[in-house]
Amino acid sequence: MTQNRTATETPALNNLWVLLVQNDGELTAQDADGRVPMIARAGNDQKYLLVFKNVLKARQFLTTQDFDGAEPRMVVRANHADIVRIAKSAGVVGTLLDYDPTTQKYASAGALA
Repeated sequence: MTQNRTATETPALNNLWVLLVQNDGELTAQDADGRVPMIARAGNDQKYLLVFKNVLKARQFLTTQDFDGAEPRMVVRANHADIVRIAKSAGVVGTLLDYDPTTQKYASAGALA
């Protein structure tokens, strides 16, 4: 059975991948190591957390971008609350799954959970 996600569904963050980058003082919240998950601003001027189905997709994203020190990290129970806390403090309204900057397309969008 194939499951299709729509923009109204909330994808669980657990077992998805985010990209952690150094905060450099841009956000007020960060993890214990001074990192924050990568966030994108969409055309509607809202902010979205970039999430990826697997580490390969996360690394493919990084090959098209110039982000020194960005690190793919799987969202698990131990870091889930931290990632959501940081994202919410930055005004993130949702997630973009498997965003491809070369085509500017993504697999799905969902609420931040």
